[in-house]
Amino acid sequence: GSGINSRLFARIRGKEGLSYGIGSGFSLAPTENNALFIATAISAPENVAKVEASFKDEISIILRDGFSDAEVAAAKASWLQAQQVSRAQDRELVGRVGNQIHYGRTMGWDAELQKKVQALSPAQIAQALRRHLDVSAMTFMKGGDFKKAGAKP
Repeated sequence: GSGINSRLFARIRGKEGLSYGIGSGFSLAPTENNALFIATAISAPENVAKVEASFKDEISIILRDGFSDAEVAAAKASWLQAQQVSRAQDRELVGRVGNQIHYGRTMGWDAELQKKVQALSPAQIAQALRRHLDVSAMTFMKGGDFKKAGAKP
C-alpha cells in the first residue's frame, strides 16, 4: 500500500510511534538492467536505531510472508489511479509522451503495462521481491544531531 495505508507507515508511525513519517518507492530506468528501492523516514535522533530495526523487521516479514490479496488489490488501484492522474495533467502527459518517443514506445505500451500489473498475483509479487530485495545488502543513511540527542546513528 501507499501512504498511511502502507505496512511501514502503519507499523513504524502508527503502531510504534517512532517516526513522523515514512514511505517507500520503487523506480527503474527503461534502458537499465537494475532498479531502485528507496525508503525514507523522519524521526527524532533517539529513535533512529529503532526505526531502522523495525524497518528491517517489517521488510523481512514481507519477504517471508508476502502480501495479502487485499493489500495487492489496494496497491494496484492506487498505482492505476496515479497513472490516470498523471495522464490528466498537461505537464505530466507531455513528459510521458516525450519519454515514449525517446524509447520508441506509444500510449499502447502504457496500456499493456497496466494490464500486466493488474494481472500480477500476490505470489508473483512476493517471488519477485524475494529475488531482488536483500535486507542485509541495503544501505542505511542517517542525518541529524545525534550528539546533541545523546543517540547513536
